[in-house]
Amino acid sequence: MKKIKALCASFAATAALSLVISCQSSPQQQDTNDTTNSKKKIKRGKITKRTQDGCYAKVSGQQMKDTLFVKLHVENDKVSGDMMETIFEKDRRKGTISGTIEKDNIIKATWTFMQEGMTDSMKVAFRLTHAGLMQQPLKVDAATGRQVPDTSSPYSILLKPADCNK
Repeated sequence: MKKIKALCASFAATAALSLVISCQSSPQQQDTNDTTNSKKKIKRGKITKRTQDGCYAKVSGQQMKDTLFVKLHVENDKVSGDMMETIFEKDRRKGTISGTIEKDNIIKATWTFMQEGMTDSMKVAFRLTHAGLMQQPLKVDAATGRQVPDTSSPYSILLKPADCNK
């Protein structure tokens, strides 16, 4: 019985020591799953160089068949990529986005797309976050009848990180 107690005490001490050592691991380790390829910051916290690639998707609709897919490439303050919106049983809109990324990771871009054999474009706005890509909702401009970002609304439509190869 004494041997079992000694063995249990030894096991508990080893487990506690392992926990202490693992909690003191170097804070300089980097997460290899981070979607950011490189970021360099100066002392004031401003990003001087930035390269980032990522894909984001949202599935919605009553039958969960409406999709929005965005593939982004960020280089310094420039943003480019592809965007496709497919609404169930409607024509899809597919094209490219081009714009800038500003402070607080706000992306303001123009989406140029094809729909029903015609080329069109519209402004879009996103915020890049740790959770994914947050889109600012769209509203219809009463004067033009066109969709525009609703600047009075928060970035509330979440596109989650997605596989770029799908």
